[in-house]
Amino acid sequence: MPTPVVLADQKAREKWSDIKAQLQAMKGDDCDWAEGKVPGYTYKMGDDLDYVIRESYQMYFGENALGKNAFKSVVKLESAVVDFCLRLFGHDHTGAGIFTSGGTESIFLAVKSAREWAKRNKPNVDKPNIVMPVSAHAAFGKATYYMGLESRRVPIGFEYRADLNQLREAIDENTIMIVGSAPAYAHGNFDDIGSIGELAEQHGLWLHVDACLGGFVAPFAKKLGYPIPKFDFTVPQVTSLSADLHKYGYAPKGSSVLLYRTPDHKEYAKFVFRDWPRGLYQTYTFLGSRPAGPLAGSFAALNFLGEQGYINATRIMLSIKEKLISGIEAIGGLRVYHPSDLIILLYDSVEAAVDINAVAEEMRKRGWFIGVVANPVAISFPINPIHEKSVDLYVADLRSCVEIVRKSGKTAAYDEATYT
Repeated sequence: MPTPVVLADQKAREKWSDIKAQLQAMKGDDCDWAEGKVPGYTYKMGDDLDYVIRESYQMYFGENALGKNAFKSVVKLESAVVDFCLRLFGHDHTGAGIFTSGGTESIFLAVKSAREWAKRNKPNVDKPNIVMPVSAHAAFGKATYYMGLESRRVPIGFEYRADLNQLREAIDENTIMIVGSAPAYAHGNFDDIGSIGELAEQHGLWLHVDACLGGFVAPFAKKLGYPIPKFDFTVPQVTSLSADLHKYGYAPKGSSVLLYRTPDHKEYAKFVFRDWPRGLYQTYTFLGSRPAGPLAGSFAALNFLGEQGYINATRIMLSIKEKLISGIEAIGGLRVYHPSDLIILLYDSVEAAVDINAVAEEMRKRGWFIGVVANPVAISFPINPIHEKSVDLYVADLRSCVEIVRKSGKTAAYDEATYT
């Protein structure tokens, strides 16, 4: 392991001091995530874990995860992380997985795997399409766009969950894959993965479950007694599942897993190239060179927190959720959407004089990052443990902002740039 560098040279110290000042100045307009003012994007479970992750990341700062022959420890790290995740999601050593840079890459590789699988198992498919609820993550749209596949997004039904009839009607002889969310990002509710699995089996389809958002919450909420539906490999038709470690796994940014039911399914993600002077080039990921730091940080997070740590984090978040619900519902003119399966909370206005977009605008003036869902137009609050310190202030500011909007009659346009 490299020896930590100490800036003994005066000129080096001066240069770093200047660079550091520039970096700090650039952050001046950022929302203060460390004080819990950013629902979404950042996820934190204590200063001790942050320290462990940073130290682990630093140990692998220079290693390239592409070079598995040079850095054999990277292979061990990835195997350990994948094995932990397979067990968490109802599988065993007969499964397989890939560590990726995030949910988008995990979803991209799942779609690519299904496409290659269909070439071998559905030779009569002419123009492959993928069927999914409109609530499926935008990354599926990105993946199908890049790969030239048809994306069939169908309306959702009751409680903002996948509509089985709509999915069924969209399937035809060219369908290769069907998608369900556990839960979906926009509304925070689970699709009925068991019923979607039966649909996949009837039509011989690859079933992918997007658990990027709630994958590292749902199993622990279930242990706490919450009614979490089956969504993982305990549903026998699930072919692949994605889950983001850098969300509620509290790992460094750039950490996700794509898990497969069998090693054979994983092989469809592989890219092999020999037509150049260097020789064999082979990867399972979209990226070539990959930072090993996120992998080391993920390994550290999983082992430092362990099952009990994740259970405690989940207990904290569900407590925050109840506090938010009671606080928001006590503010006249606002309505919380029910049910809310896990850790995404939506609320809107039921009073004509209280424009919810104007409320969001007022909250932003107070330093909060506020995301607004397009359909229905509502404010979204993805909860994580750091909000334990800010939930009271959030409710107090919200109450004040509602009153400002009510008295002023202010309105505002929907801000579609809250997830860019």
